[in-house]
Amino acid sequence: MRRCVQIRIASGSASVHYRRNDCCENRSVRRLLPLCLVALFGVTACSETPRTATNFCRQLEKEMPAIASAPATEEQVNIAVERFKRLAKVAPLEIEEHWNALTTLMVESSKVDADNPESVQRVVDLAYATEASATASSEWVVATCGVDISQGVQVTP
Repeated sequence: MRRCVQIRIASGSASVHYRRNDCCENRSVRRLLPLCLVALFGVTACSETPRTATNFCRQLEKEMPAIASAPATEEQVNIAVERFKRLAKVAPLEIEEHWNALTTLMVESSKVDADNPESVQRVVDLAYATEASATASSEWVVATCGVDISQGVQVTP
């Protein structure tokens, strides 16, 4: 049986106490417990919905039919932005770049100042730049999820 040594220093004198094995085990447990808690927190804090086609299609189903219609009012634009952001969080690597481009377009569109020609032109330029991403995303969604969202992501100004 192993023994655990404890050294106590009190009033200038030291004494050595031998204890049974459980003392060492308790120390080991006490040392490991904080590490386990930190690891557990790290795993749960970083966990998010996996970026798979299945999860994307599930989220898309939740966002339908609104995601497939072009927003007309400021409130609808803001809601659409949030929908695109939620979908971007689960977009698989296959379309992540394209979907992020569309999400950026939606965010910038929500900020456009219609009275400022430069602001409008910036969104028009971004719309043209993301046209390929809109096409790629729409085609992938039709092929993978069986849903046509092309009406909602037409970006031609």
